[in-house]
Amino acid sequence: MKRLLPFLILCFCASLLHARDWNNPRQDSLRKIRNTTDTNYIRKYPDRFIVTLSTSWRSYDIRFRQTLSEDTLGWGAPHLIPNLSQTSGISIDFDKISFSFGIGTKAHTDDDLRRKGNTTYTSLGLSFSFYRFRFESSYRRYQGFYDLNTPAYDTLFDSTSVYYQDPDFSARAFRVKALFIQNKKKFSYNSAYFNTQRQLKSAGSWLVVGNIYDNKFTTIESLIPDSSQQFYGHYAKLNHCHLQGISVGPGFSYNLVIFKTLYANLTLTTGFDIQHRQFKTSDGSFSNDFWKIGAAGDVRAAIGLNGKRMFLSLTGRIDYNSYVSEGMTLETRFYAVDLNFGYRFKMHKGRSYRKLNENKWYQLI
Repeated sequence: MKRLLPFLILCFCASLLHARDWNNPRQDSLRKIRNTTDTNYIRKYPDRFIVTLSTSWRSYDIRFRQTLSEDTLGWGAPHLIPNLSQTSGISIDFDKISFSFGIGTKAHTDDDLRRKGNTTYTSLGLSFSFYRFRFESSYRRYQGFYDLNTPAYDTLFDSTSVYYQDPDFSARAFRVKALFIQNKKKFSYNSAYFNTQRQLKSAGSWLVVGNIYDNKFTTIESLIPDSSQQFYGHYAKLNHCHLQGISVGPGFSYNLVIFKTLYANLTLTTGFDIQHRQFKTSDGSFSNDFWKIGAAGDVRAAIGLNGKRMFLSLTGRIDYNSYVSEGMTLETRFYAVDLNFGYRFKMHKGRSYRKLNENKWYQLI
């Protein structure tokens, strides 16, 4: 069954590229044919080197829920989150390529560290655009979580109490997102979130969105807090959870533009999720390796000022995945709000610049 995932990935990529017909020049394709942009709606900056500084407020929720026994007090519903809300990052954009890097920057007090523990965080991103396609890859890693639901089973919990903590709880998320943009002529997704373009008039587009992801949650003893393990049966000592999958579905995105500079964007996507799951326990009493259908969704929003050289934006996004198994459900939710400020630096069109733009592989994208 493990060999099925590469096959599904190939099918997924093929489905996104089905619109190409190299023998018929009238068909929409990755070529320049019929992929022109309406300059009354979109302004591109292929000769600008774009630097963006970001401050982010984010959370990565991991929620367990069991259905093996009655739990009227909610003891068996741990809600694990990192002790990290603020991060800083930088992104570099040039024409069709974007790279970003982020680290955790929250300043903790001694009392905050005592009550919730410490979390380390790293993120990387790499994206590039074809004519009607955009590909976004991201990597996030958190180390150290605490249970926000601790007051439910600790009757003596107060404002000075310590939350249940697992400093060895590691959450790693890797994702590649592909977007097919139907109205590429008048709508710019990049102008709202990557600043390599500028939307001059309001426009929207239907989307086809796919995700390939690989998420892993590990710890030494158990991902489930001690006080909740009694409700989870053979999952009680679950310390390894590896989740891979492909999700495909429709979406819609719209840019509202005022005076060619002030804009707001809303993007909604949803779809079904083909998942491969691997569960293991620390005591070796249980392991499982299987495929299942789940649900996935993505919400993004942005508002900002996008000028000729400088831009300022506030963006938000929510990623959701649900993993329903026999007797247990695992849900992951990623929330992020980013304050971005950037500048487009004019590049010298020297030999290297001309050589890059004349490269046939670079022209393909």
